[in-house]
Amino acid sequence: MRILAFVTSMLLGSMTIAPASAQGLPPPGEIEPVSGNLYKIFGGGGNTLVYVQQDGVVLIDTKLPNNGQAILDQVRAVTDKPVTTIIYSHNHPDHIGSTDFFREQFPDVRVIAHENAKTWMEASPQIGAELLPDETFADHLTVGEGDERIELHYFGVAHTNNDTFIVFPKERTMFPGDVMAWDMSPLIDPGTGGSMLLLPETVEKVAASITGVDIVVEGHGAINSWDNFLRFAEFNRAVLTAAQGALERGDAPAAAVAEVEANPKFVPLLDTRLKEGLEYGNTPRARAHMNVNVAYQELSGEPVTTNFGGALPETDKHPGSDAADVAMPGAPAQ
Repeated sequence: MRILAFVTSMLLGSMTIAPASAQGLPPPGEIEPVSGNLYKIFGGGGNTLVYVQQDGVVLIDTKLPNNGQAILDQVRAVTDKPVTTIIYSHNHPDHIGSTDFFREQFPDVRVIAHENAKTWMEASPQIGAELLPDETFADHLTVGEGDERIELHYFGVAHTNNDTFIVFPKERTMFPGDVMAWDMSPLIDPGTGGSMLLLPETVEKVAASITGVDIVVEGHGAINSWDNFLRFAEFNRAVLTAAQGALERGDAPAAAVAEVEANPKFVPLLDTRLKEGLEYGNTPRARAHMNVNVAYQELSGEPVTTNFGGALPETDKHPGSDAADVAMPGAPAQ
């Protein structure tokens, strides 16, 4: 099975969730410093953040299943303190999968998520009680006090309908989960309430509301900057605006991507190369094409079928797209 197909099936909930190692995804790497007492662990699914507080450790996301010991081994490289809190950025299995391990190791651990995340998780037959959060919030929650506090924010629908933006004020750092991952167009998952039409507005609310942040740690991938997050917000608005215009003109979706690419500011977000360690995410350009296809379907009132790739079918409401625009590099021609 191709890795991209695996991730597709995993997020749609159509198969048993397997650990990263069984599917060829990169395993958890070594712990990396971010700022102050905040660290990042790449691989094994989404990034895991490790925040060392006076009384214990807070984890942001726990990757795919069977990565708990690997995460804990990396935590032990920086502290012997117990894991006291786990916070979910959203409900996808590559971000919540190893929480059962930490509940076994630390029975008093506190697990927190947005209320919509818990709703989706409770409805999934593949997610057991051992992964469910025991505390939820609606719009905002402060975890901890003083310099060690963590601010959880919900601004609306984006990648899913439960994306939490997590801010560490002392470290001047924000974790946007998969709303910003790989520094390219985010995956839109309508299966958990995501929407390309609502994504730009939500990201713009974040950009206008969050202050005091210099560092942005992506949901998958690298450590980025607040300035690049602001560019990312502009980019998503530009993609949607171009898609709306191209659809109104009766142009194929590729015309919208070409329009966005004409702005030099956005060229880095439209790279044609796979990113090392994140090859299963496809290229930035392909992801932009996917989101234009999604926008066409949403704007036309159609069910979204193109968010994981594949050509946009031609209908009486819009032209189709070229499957090559969203193909993985080196894939056979369709």
